[in-house]
Amino acid sequence: MSGLVLSLKADEKFLVNGALVQNGSKRGQIRLPDNSVNVLRLSDCLHPDEVNTPVRRAYYLAQLILSGDTSQAKGGIDLLACLSDIGKVFTNTSLEEQITKAVRDARRGRFYSVLVTLKRVLPIEQKMLAHTHNQPPKPHLQKTG
Repeated sequence: MSGLVLSLKADEKFLVNGALVQNGSKRGQIRLPDNSVNVLRLSDCLHPDEVNTPVRRAYYLAQLILSGDTSQAKGGIDLLACLSDIGKVFTNTSLEEQITKAVRDARRGRFYSVLVTLKRVLPIEQKMLAHTHNQPPKPHLQKTG
């Protein structure tokens, strides 16, 4: 059977086509046979205050589409532009394949797959940014004579 099977923890919250739903007091499982339903666990959501890096921005744009807070048409255009910019930064790196996959999934309207891919990239981006922030400043060369 095709579709999505969602295994839920007790009291776990999630969005289905923008509507907030909460599981009961016991673990549960829901089967969504319709592939056109957008589902997003609240535990996978970024708060707007957390959107402070390029990959987080792309992740948040995909999240807005899945939550129904923006249309697939407008959000998809913004997401593809954002992923394109990120792809330029990661060209010839180990992350190039991941960003290429995210672009391909966004073009196909598979926004949850974009989230899954970008979620794997987030910690790597964080390490890269931490590394660049921890670099000592380069000394300025002054002309003499």
